[in-house]
Amino acid sequence: MGQNTQYGEKKIAIDRRIGFLEEHTYHGNDLGVTFQGQQTTFKCWSPEAEAVSVLIYQSGVAGTDDRLLTLPMVQEDNCWQVTTEENVKELFYTFEFQRGGQKIEAVDLYAKAVGINGNRGAIIDLKETDPEGWQESHGVGQQSITDAYIWELHVEDFSGAENSGISPENRGKYLAFTEKKTHLVGDESQPTGIAYLKELGINYVHLLPIFDFDNDETSSAYNWGYDPKNYNVPEGRYASDPSDPKARIRECKQMIQSLHEEAIGVVMDVVFNHTAITEESWFNLTVPDYYYRQDDAGNFADGSACGNEVASERKMMRKFIIDSVLYWAQEYKIDGFRFDLMGLIDVETMNQLRQRLDDAGFSHVILYGEPWDAGSNQIIQPNIPANKSNVWALSEGVAVFSNDLRDSIKGDVFEETDGAFIQGMNGQPQVKQTFYAANLATAIQGNTKVAGQEGAERWAKSPRQVIAYASVHDNLTLWDKLVATMQASAKERNYEFDPELLARNKLAAAILFTSQGAVLTQAGEEFGRTKEGDENSFRSPLAVNQLDWSRAKTFKELRELYRGLWALRQSYAPLRDATTQTAESMVFYETKNENRLAYQVPNRDKQHPWRSLFVILNSTEESWSFDLPTTTENASWHIVADPKGAGIASRGVATPRITIDSLSFCILAEQSN
Repeated sequence: MGQNTQYGEKKIAIDRRIGFLEEHTYHGNDLGVTFQGQQTTFKCWSPEAEAVSVLIYQSGVAGTDDRLLTLPMVQEDNCWQVTTEENVKELFYTFEFQRGGQKIEAVDLYAKAVGINGNRGAIIDLKETDPEGWQESHGVGQQSITDAYIWELHVEDFSGAENSGISPENRGKYLAFTEKKTHLVGDESQPTGIAYLKELGINYVHLLPIFDFDNDETSSAYNWGYDPKNYNVPEGRYASDPSDPKARIRECKQMIQSLHEEAIGVVMDVVFNHTAITEESWFNLTVPDYYYRQDDAGNFADGSACGNEVASERKMMRKFIIDSVLYWAQEYKIDGFRFDLMGLIDVETMNQLRQRLDDAGFSHVILYGEPWDAGSNQIIQPNIPANKSNVWALSEGVAVFSNDLRDSIKGDVFEETDGAFIQGMNGQPQVKQTFYAANLATAIQGNTKVAGQEGAERWAKSPRQVIAYASVHDNLTLWDKLVATMQASAKERNYEFDPELLARNKLAAAILFTSQGAVLTQAGEEFGRTKEGDENSFRSPLAVNQLDWSRAKTFKELRELYRGLWALRQSYAPLRDATTQTAESMVFYETKNENRLAYQVPNRDKQHPWRSLFVILNSTEESWSFDLPTTTENASWHIVADPKGAGIASRGVATPRITIDSLSFCILAEQSN
């Protein structure tokens, strides 16, 4: 009892402090470092601190005894600040906080540049980091997020392999994206890098974290980057010289500029739900306890399973998230943001962020995230988490990943051998869950609320809130999932080309590109990407994670199918409908088999040559005959996609009764004669 009382008192004391801090916030937009003429101003929010100073250093190496200046700050309007006429440009700085006789040093939360390993802020003029032509470069957006084909990618994976054709000095770096005409080593006919993206036709690259994360930037150790350290600075390990504060910024901008030149938008993976460390993080050293949630005992909550969870609902944390996103959109011209574990961020923060982006002229910037957390989050009522249960409360300008579609296509991602539709496993007793077959049709409709078809699984207000996908960096790649489910013996698994697995991968692609919402694929999904069964490769060697560009050649047939299905999707607007009208008009036909699917996607556009699109998928081991409906007088059905290819050109006219081979599919366009 005594221990519980003690913990209760701890929580009460923290809540009392939080209440005080919430009443002493700062509303200005100038936290951090600003320049005005020959003057440099530093500002920091830490109301409880007894004293705060700016420490100016010669170098960016922490632990080096090279302090040049100490600038005591004064507190005005709940903000510590100091202005100096000393020439401090090109130098480095930290904030020193005094509490209870102790002095603690921390990097500025709003630092826009840092030294090596992110342990000291850098004082630079950001204009000097702009590459040539940067001011004339513009962001890339689509009319709606449903027009997106997003390719999820890690910076190092893109060019790390020796066969990428990228120059050795740029492999694994931002500058790899500036090499425009690379090809597979030894084969000029197989493009790689930017040339490959241009051929594939994607319109967004989603980059795994490129903000500064907690690591040794001089080490070759691989990391996905979900360990936030300095949110407003590019990661140094991807720069040519991580010790040069300007290099990482300039080269990150060059990467973005190069993608923009090819009409490819850049989505940044942001991790605002937790930080790499807790007690010693810059947040906690600046204002202890404030930026993180606590459990009932007064200890740090851990809904992220990473040691902490940020308190997004608190005023200055919410401000920080919004300020950071706006900064990346403005300074780096980022075209979209993907929120890691968005279920740990509150709905109000996400909605305010959407509104602030729109108001600031960034309505083209897309927002989406993971509508779940990794544990029990501690969001305080009346705030509610931005998870799948609360999509109804989210702006339609905030989308979420559809795990309903993902799992209904291939099986539970947390159960290695659990399969679903593409494995032909629906209805089999070894399948962990039995809802896949019923959920697949709903997921293809974007889980949107269709009149007369209510249900808990219909959580989206429109397809604008839905990211349709089959695989991402987490869990097994799509190819590896097929290997795991179709090859029972783990010791004998073969991850190379396999005709049966290829056929099943094609089924997944056909479903994905005819589903409502935005389309997202893991980089290399279209050429059978494998990590040889490594389902959590966040710290595995680069050799495991890197794109093997030789597979793009080996799996040319699959790659061309993805490309053709995307062309078909671009041509047929109902597949990219931002409203619920297409979902409401889709018709699913009785197939009498959980591993066969047939659905029709009507077209309201009278000017388009196609009256409707019909999709038939057969993941069984037997052929299947199906009677095509007659919906328009004097119309004929033209095959526009099958396992041999896809596109907008007719691949032949189908008779009213069509036979679909085993492990096959057919997409037909209804055309008036």
